[in-house]
This record gives sequence, C-alpha cells and structure tokens, in this order.
Amino acid sequence: MIQTRPMLAAGLASAAVFLIACSSPGVWERSVRTGPERAAPLASTTDVTVREVPWDRVQTALLDLEREIAASDIHPDEWPDPKRDAAKARLLRGLQISQDPRAVAILGTAQFRTTESLTATDDELRRIARRLGANMVVHSERVLGKADRIVDRPASANTHGTGWWREGDGSRSPDSYHESRTTWIPIRISVDETGAVAYFLRV
Repeated sequence: MIQTRPMLAAGLASAAVFLIACSSPGVWERSVRTGPERAAPLASTTDVTVREVPWDRVQTALLDLEREIAASDIHPDEWPDPKRDAAKARLLRGLQISQDPRAVAILGTAQFRTTESLTATDDELRRIARRLGANMVVHSERVLGKADRIVDRPASANTHGTGWWREGDGSRSPDSYHESRTTWIPIRISVDETGAVAYFLRV
C-alpha cells in the first residue's frame, strides 16, 4: 500500500469536528393533550403548585370514569350538564382537589408509559402548566415492571500494519501505522418501565 505522508499540523487542524446539540421536548411535553377547558397562558414568573398524589387513587378514579363512559349510550360530549359536572367532581376528588369543582378548570392532561428517567420533572411540569394557563399540576407515577429497550453501545476496533510511504524524491520507505475505529452497536437491555399521569388545572 502506497500513501502520501500526511502534513502533521495541517492534517490535524483539518480533522476538527464541531457538534451542535439540539434540545428536544421532554417526555411530559410530548404527551400533553389540551382541554377540555381553556385559559390564557400565564407569565413565566407565575407560581405553579405541583402536587404528587397516590397512583392507586388516581387510577381508581380514572377506571370508574371509563366504566361510566363505556356503559353510557350517549357520548360524554352530549351528557347533560349535571352528569358532566358530577363526573368532573369525582375525577377531582380522585386528584385530592378540595376546591369547588365549578371553580376548577381542567386545561390539559398527560398520560404515558416510559423507560426514560422522570427525575427532576417539576420544572418541566411548571413550564407546561404556564403555557396552558394552569396554576396547579397534579401528577402521579409508578414503576410498572420491566421493559426491553434498545440502546447503542460503542465497540472499538484497532488495526496495526506497515505501509509504504513515498518520499519527496520519489523513493519509498516502510512505516508502521495504527488505526482506531469506533462503531455503535444496538443492543437490547431490560429497564424499569414507569407509568405516569398529570392533570393541569386552573384553581
């Protein structure tokens, strides 16, 4: 193998690589569904209360509502006001909201399962709440079990050998070389899967 001997300084300078990091929405942001009520966004300095409530309590309330909807011959959008208000009151009780349901607006929800980390989420929840016009977030999480996840892991390969280098006068001389190459290989791992739910409220 015949190669041209590299120019050291120029070669190293031209090999520099610049990486631009792009931020992406968090798992809460990606899962938000707005409504059924609406409010104007809040200022970034507005205080937002974040509360965590027991998972079983929230799931029981949601399951009761789901059963009522499934048993109804009428879509919830067409329920009379008294029935709709009663369903909202039961949901808010499940969220441990003590205020009069008529004074509470449900501005958005988020519900998902994820293998991502949910630590330190309060700031993200507050940002979403202000965007929706909510001044309270009620959320709940629980580890549901194990799930498979595909992650990339680095694998390095090293190559050693001897090459022939052409000198300036046209002659050739042997020289050893070393190459290191890293590739990323997808592998399957088992991680905790977390269930999460949040309600964004104006109280």
